[in-house]
Amino acid sequence: MPAPHNSADTPVMRQFLGIKANYPDSILMFRMGDFYELFFDDAVEVAPILDIALTTRDKGVEDPVPMAGIPYHALGGYLRTMVERGLKVAICEQMETPEEAKKRKGPNIVRREVVRVVTPGALVDEEHLQPGVPNYLAAVVEAEGGVALSLCDISSADYFVLWCSSRAAAQAELARFDPREILADESLHGWLRDSLAPDAPRLEYGEAPPAIVRRRVRALADDSGTGKLREPEEVAGAMVLAYAEATQPGQTLLLHRLRRHEPANHLVLDETSIRNLELFRTLRDGLRKGALLWAVDGTKTAMGGRLLRRWLGSPSRDRQVIADRLDAIDALVAEPLLRAELQSRLKDVRDMVRLTARARLGSVNPRELGSLRNSLAVLPELEQFLLELAGRRTDRTIPHLLSLGDDLLEDVFADLDTHIVDKPPAHTREGGMIREGADDELDEQRTLRDGGREALAAIETRERERTEIPSLKVQHNRVFGYFLEVPKAHLAKVPKEYVRKQTLANAERYVTEELAKLESKVLGAQSLALAREQALFEALRSRISAQAERLVDLGERVATLDVLAGLAEVAQRDDLCRPDVVEEPVIDIDAGRHPVVERMLDAGRFVPNDVHLHAAGTEAARLWVLTGPNMGGKSTVMRQTALITILAHMGSYVPATRARIGLTDRVFTRVGAADDLGRGDSTFMVEMRETAQILSAATPSSLVLLDEIGRGTATFDGLALAWAITEHLHDQVGCRTMFATHYHELCALENVLGGVANMHVMVHEQRGRIVFLHQIAPGAAGRSYGVQVGRLAGLPSRVLRRAGRILERLEADPRGGGSPQLSLFSPSSGEESSLAAPAGPDPAVANDVLEALADVDVDDLSPRAAHDLLRDLAAQLREG
Repeated sequence: MPAPHNSADTPVMRQFLGIKANYPDSILMFRMGDFYELFFDDAVEVAPILDIALTTRDKGVEDPVPMAGIPYHALGGYLRTMVERGLKVAICEQMETPEEAKKRKGPNIVRREVVRVVTPGALVDEEHLQPGVPNYLAAVVEAEGGVALSLCDISSADYFVLWCSSRAAAQAELARFDPREILADESLHGWLRDSLAPDAPRLEYGEAPPAIVRRRVRALADDSGTGKLREPEEVAGAMVLAYAEATQPGQTLLLHRLRRHEPANHLVLDETSIRNLELFRTLRDGLRKGALLWAVDGTKTAMGGRLLRRWLGSPSRDRQVIADRLDAIDALVAEPLLRAELQSRLKDVRDMVRLTARARLGSVNPRELGSLRNSLAVLPELEQFLLELAGRRTDRTIPHLLSLGDDLLEDVFADLDTHIVDKPPAHTREGGMIREGADDELDEQRTLRDGGREALAAIETRERERTEIPSLKVQHNRVFGYFLEVPKAHLAKVPKEYVRKQTLANAERYVTEELAKLESKVLGAQSLALAREQALFEALRSRISAQAERLVDLGERVATLDVLAGLAEVAQRDDLCRPDVVEEPVIDIDAGRHPVVERMLDAGRFVPNDVHLHAAGTEAARLWVLTGPNMGGKSTVMRQTALITILAHMGSYVPATRARIGLTDRVFTRVGAADDLGRGDSTFMVEMRETAQILSAATPSSLVLLDEIGRGTATFDGLALAWAITEHLHDQVGCRTMFATHYHELCALENVLGGVANMHVMVHEQRGRIVFLHQIAPGAAGRSYGVQVGRLAGLPSRVLRRAGRILERLEADPRGGGSPQLSLFSPSSGEESSLAAPAGPDPAVANDVLEALADVDVDDLSPRAAHDLLRDLAAQLREG
């Protein structure tokens, strides 16, 4: 008996393998009827990820093919899971029905093609995207003298290039834009993997783009007024464009302009500062709530949410841009009731930009076009609110950033409103999306279809009366079409002209010549109506796609209005002030507050603080040495200073009663402590590496925040490093700096360096316990109150008493940290210590002494009683 054939050697599997050969790095979702099937290694890899059964094709053959499958209608959820795991997925669809395939000459296999490739950086479906977060695909090209980057978001028409002078600068920009996927030469993958965050984006090998794509990039730059591109920028831009287009075969991307992002025009925030300042996510949980973006986000639209994120991640250094935004916020703050009405209508505006991008790609559905129509319907109302706002101002105008422009796309709205029903379906499979009266031919087919349905209802009524079978029904299914169903209890009443079609357990199904003729008429009209409706929808989609550039421009103006209205709402809600952004490198903040911490606390509980820093060349201090206890508020003051600086450059109001902020090129932070086990770096090594980056990149226009530098090593080593770093920032860099430390020796620098000022957080102490006042005051702190903070943290009383005695001895011993063991446990200068223990005391006696100490509350002892107790216990140890 011959061996069973290999299940891979069939026409369908040969078709699969041929398509898979063109997408070797992708998981191929192969459409077969109502399922997407996976075969071979794809099935083995994906089955456990999706938690679906792994089986084989044609069981019993010599070499069965591994396979797994999912229902076609459930693709969205499974696809999201695969993309979140960093997989690249090719969707292969049936391009014809089996009936159409049989009519063709040649093999009768259904024709299949890959219609899109889904990767983390090339997402367009709403269910896979976060509404207020961009979804960037990036390309990195390293060349002599720098690194070129290009980024695009195919879901929102955002496409730009930028030039970075170094890898460190490129790393900062990648952290700022947070792409989901990066294209780069394989030689750069190691650097990118090491330099990016733990949740690093997917890295893809970047192939050299074709010359024709590079020419298109040059032409796009010229048309956009971007200017001449450097060759690496052109290559990066073409690399992104070619890859993005390859993910959407046969479609046109909505990338109609190429802009240049100039890092020098923006306040630079590297990955460390973005993380430490919690701009977008919290350090502890990685959540949006508790981050700065959460605290200042008053936007009502997804477009506005993305724009706010961009402004926050790339604050401007252009004083005119900043002033224009602040002027717009001023106008909206002055009219709170009108602003509230405007924002209530903005809630009804959907993501016009992403809807337009899907229209260009041909993936927009009827319900989404209905959302676009409804969004356009809101815009005239917004325009009326803005006209009313202008009428209330003395100059009868509004700031230009609030204007929606002269083109509200009334023609596009009219086209959509004429064709799309009020409540359109989510897909086109069954029709029902085109409005009655939009097309004469469609109306005619619908009349024929509906007339046939009325005739069917009449047949059912007539036959019930004629046969006296009250439960007789006219029904329909895909297999038999229309039929008459009669319960078995009434079979004796069935007329002879009824032709039996199917027998069921409780009924019989029949057809008649009249019913067959009517079925042909109804189904024919229904089929023609559906085909006509689908053709009308495709034509409408094409017309919307042709207006994509206009729609995107209008969407961006709506997003700007949304962001500014939201910032005005936050300014009024949180009692913020308009900052004065100046050229001089200064920071003058009166009653500054932390925007997130204040919002998390009950009203009135946050303690504001003043901060005054002036860079080199002025008489005022440019470097604060900030001392005081942990939990006292040092880190909060430093972080709020940085956040106020960032918000001012973003063009937002700030949490203070007055703020004068000098233009800042970078904000550096070295706060918190964390190791990097992935790279084998200790906490101290991470601290030193980040500090080295700060010292090499900071300029007189920078703001530097350092928190307890040097604490991760021996005391004298750490103090020496902290001292030298402080001197370097003061003498060589001359930037505005806040240095929080527990090395009180650094306070001596105030008397040596003219630009250093000692500041401390105030504490109220009573009977060994402390109350944090969270207030900054001039001068150095007298102590760090570490033992008292330990008491607040709940350390055992025995540990606290012992720590207190050791601290007293250390503070009294001028030799300090040289050899604490000797000073604490050995006789000093010929005098026997009352705490010294001779070698080898009797353990039983030692235990008795320890138990006695444990029962004593030293807070209740007078100094004399404490002295006598220690003397007696020491005597017991000596005798033991």
